[in-house]
Amino acid sequence: MARTKSFNIDTVFSRMSTENKLSSVNNAMMQVQSAISEVGFRAMVTSDGDTIIRMHQMEAINKFTQALSCLIFFFIGAPLGAIIRKGGLGVPVIISVIVFIIYYIFDNTGYRMARGGMWAVWFGKSIAPAILTPLAVFFTYKANNDSVVFNFDAYRELFMRLLGMRIKRNIVRKEVIINDPKYQEDSNSLAAISDEITAYAHEHHLMRLPDPIKVFFKYQPDHAIENIGERLEATIEDLSNTRDKVILTELNNYPIMSLTAHTRPFGRKWLNILAAILLPLGIVLYIRMWRFRLRLYRDLRVIKRTNENIIKRIEEMTAQVPQQDNK
Repeated sequence: MARTKSFNIDTVFSRMSTENKLSSVNNAMMQVQSAISEVGFRAMVTSDGDTIIRMHQMEAINKFTQALSCLIFFFIGAPLGAIIRKGGLGVPVIISVIVFIIYYIFDNTGYRMARGGMWAVWFGKSIAPAILTPLAVFFTYKANNDSVVFNFDAYRELFMRLLGMRIKRNIVRKEVIINDPKYQEDSNSLAAISDEITAYAHEHHLMRLPDPIKVFFKYQPDHAIENIGERLEATIEDLSNTRDKVILTELNNYPIMSLTAHTRPFGRKWLNILAAILLPLGIVLYIRMWRFRLRLYRDLRVIKRTNENIIKRIEEMTAQVPQQDNK
């Protein structure tokens, strides 16, 4: 095969006359402009065609997603109706409006992004149902288990526990009392708890700073205070069935103790070690834990004083019973 002879275009162009150069440049510009116009026209036709195709695909998918959305809203609305039946119309209505606004935002955003070709059609039309489906499952599960989802008091108590804030006890007189309190047993239990609190305070020295090594690396559970707390709560639960106003008032004076916050920052050992390594965080958690130790010390003093008042009141009530029998 004969080899094609190579040449330099710039050399050829430089040897051309001025008229030929001008004619060549104009001819090249016309060809480029013609190609640009043809590409732009084809792009416009293709873009319009792609938009029409996407619109058809969106309408085809919309036949299913719209029906699915109605089903999802049913599984959101039915649990909300059950919650309304349990009391309170305001919060469930607000939640339902917020849910619809969230659905509208995601559905409209998905529609516009899919129509413009920025998102895939199936993704744009399914993002709103995909986000609402877990919410529908959650509401249905809670309603099926007879749970109170929108109990803001429970959320407030959880938030207060996380921040270490006080939670006040609220015990009111019951309208119907099936079993009367076992006053003598409760009195003996409170006396024993007071003795154990005295021994616990002498042994653990809650006013002192705890050993950082034991706190972060060699944690030992405090079963003594856990046992005291469990027995105290059981006694309070039994005494809450009383009709005596003095005892009810004293029961509300009992603090709600944090049984583990004074021993270590976290329940898992590796988190405590990590907190000790991260020195600024470890110092903050250490001071927080010492604060809970001081709080526990004050709580134990209040519990002892309240125990004495309730024991004294039970003795007065017991002494009044024989006098009423003699009359």
